[in-house]
Amino acid sequence: MADILQAANTYKDLLDTEYQIVLGKKNKSISLSIIFNEHYFFHLAGLQYLKDLSQVLTESRDKIFRRILKGSLQKQLFESSVYYFEIKDRIDYLVYLEQIIDDNKTIFKYNPHLEAFSVIQADFLMKNEIKSRNVFTFLSQDSATGKYFCRSFFPQIDKDYSMGQTNWTLLYKKKIKKSIKQETLLYDRLKKQG
Repeated sequence: MADILQAANTYKDLLDTEYQIVLGKKNKSISLSIIFNEHYFFHLAGLQYLKDLSQVLTESRDKIFRRILKGSLQKQLFESSVYYFEIKDRIDYLVYLEQIIDDNKTIFKYNPHLEAFSVIQADFLMKNEIKSRNVFTFLSQDSATGKYFCRSFFPQIDKDYSMGQTNWTLLYKKKIKKSIKQETLLYDRLKKQG
């Protein structure tokens, strides 16, 4: 089982990564670029649910992420929360986020209005199976950059968030390590058809 430091370390590796994806449906295609930011780790890990730690977690989300990496916010602090059980599964699966995005071929255009009880505001939903369990990754577009980020992430508990959502076909996916400008082609259905 993973802990918060392991999750933060694996997420840190994604900060230098960008994914470029092309999706298609009914002779239309759209392109997405997915990026990662220190700020988003807080929500992906579910730290907002640790209400009894709200007096401790008062700094910016970026700074909390960096303090976890440095060890000045240790796993024992998070695990001491009476609400930790609510996020434990997220932490366990968050270490697979890169693998999830690398392997994902099931992407839905997400319509939050189909989920009356959900407060997740996202544009796309990725659904994967990891360790015999569905995992949902929600993507939202950043209005400033036009690029997408992982807004929310969690393994399925009961509800299948993909039910009723519109499935798009993955046509192309490339992974870029930005600092060294290394590109890895992960999927190319366009070439297979050509």
